Amino acid sequence: MVIVLSIGLVGCVNKDMDVTSPLVFYGESDTWTGTLYVEQSQNDGENTFQVNQLSNLTYKGDFEKISKRQIDEDSIPVHSSFEGVMRSGGNSSQIQETTGRNKSSSHSDEYATKDDEFKVVVEWDNKKETFIMTFNEEKTSKAQRLDKEEALRYFYEPQK
Repeated sequence: MVIVLSIGLVGCVNKDMDVTSPLVFYGESDTWTGTLYVEQSQNDGENTFQVNQLSNLTYKGDFEKISKRQIDEDSIPVHSSFEGVMRSGGNSSQIQETTGRNKSSSHSDEYATKDDEFKVVVEWDNKKETFIMTFNEEKTSKAQRLDKEEALRYFYEPQK
């Protein structure tokens, strides 16, 4: 079983643009939810941006059942990768309630806006689901009320 998480983003560059931060994008399929937390700022006097992003892929199914199956049989391999504001690597593990928590930080020529969409493709156990993550006002408002440490802890938790 392999899980592949693909996220694509096209950003804009404008020296006069006020870059909103943080932004949270969210979407779901029958079996998965995806969350992308983006913290960003424009570098002073430049058309470049400091971008930090955290992705979270959460299994919505009966985790106790899948966990028992992994104990009784073989573990269910998981591989996830994605593209966000900047390219990020993937990770491999067994299926978990929350998978693919990739955190990356970089200088970038692009940044995220509320209009961006992220296509997510998940493959595991000979199954495949595709969904779109869009800007989520509720999760963004929550992230903006929390300090940075609290926000990161919150987005490391399962998102349902």
